[in-house]
Amino acid sequence: MYIPNYIDKYNIYDVFYNGKLIIIRPAEYPLDIYCNNVKMSVYTCPHQHTYIYTLKMKYLSTISLTINNQTIDATVNVYPVFKDEIIMSTLVKDEDNYVKQWIDFHLRIGITRFIIYDNSNSNTLSSLLHSYIETQQVILISWNVPYTLPISGISGQTTQQNHSIYAFSESKYIGLLDIDEYVNMQHHNNIHIFFDEMIQHYKLNIKQIGSFTLKNKFFYNPNNLPTTGNHFLSIFNCDVITNGNEKNFVIPQNIKTFSVHRITDGKPMFLLDEQHVFFNHYVFLNKIERGKNITDDLDNSILRHIVCIKH
Repeated sequence: MYIPNYIDKYNIYDVFYNGKLIIIRPAEYPLDIYCNNVKMSVYTCPHQHTYIYTLKMKYLSTISLTINNQTIDATVNVYPVFKDEIIMSTLVKDEDNYVKQWIDFHLRIGITRFIIYDNSNSNTLSSLLHSYIETQQVILISWNVPYTLPISGISGQTTQQNHSIYAFSESKYIGLLDIDEYVNMQHHNNIHIFFDEMIQHYKLNIKQIGSFTLKNKFFYNPNNLPTTGNHFLSIFNCDVITNGNEKNFVIPQNIKTFSVHRITDGKPMFLLDEQHVFFNHYVFLNKIERGKNITDDLDNSILRHIVCIKH
């Protein structure tokens, strides 16, 4: 497990290096931060969730930060480089019952790595995901930070998203989805081939877009069917797709700040047609109080991606 360099007094969630020195903070209050007496530049998310501080410099394992005339010695994290890989990143809070299913499903469609930020109350993910961590399919990062704060709102998630965009900036695309959200390609089984064909189909210049945006389709469990294991993938009650709640595969080099559903500073998002792809959002997973909506719509298209549903 990777342990971020958390400096509680100044709401610094991590100090790391990716060719530049990077500091991630929630946007609770502004600060001037100096590294080795040089002032760091700062990007502020226009939605006021996250601050990203940057400084072009050579890598040093330890640095001196000066904040409010106080000098703090800090170590500098370095994360693995997954150059040109399609990876996914998510914040996990007490989702032990469903995290492995999410990983296994997306491995099947061609995702190579999963950056899991552990915001849980327990310390069980390192054991639960041990085999994935050993093969570096999962990078587990402790993210023991408040999920919400008074000013920056849901900054636990937005700092996680921006942390991934900067820490794994050489990745080809980073999918920023939740554990109850499953990519559902309608005519492809491999996500690498899918994105290549979408680029050709829409004649996209990949340097001019910030993300591929997927529409959301809510799935419900009005009949209280079993959800353990992979049973929930056999629940097909759903809504029609409407605008809102989209999620993204971001192109990290083309983004400065991101907030939950959208790029807040960077190249424009490209919305993919639901005839090609959307994501199944199983809103009832691990949340028995919701997802009881009764609808007339059914969708079993997810089955094309499941060789065998294990019960």
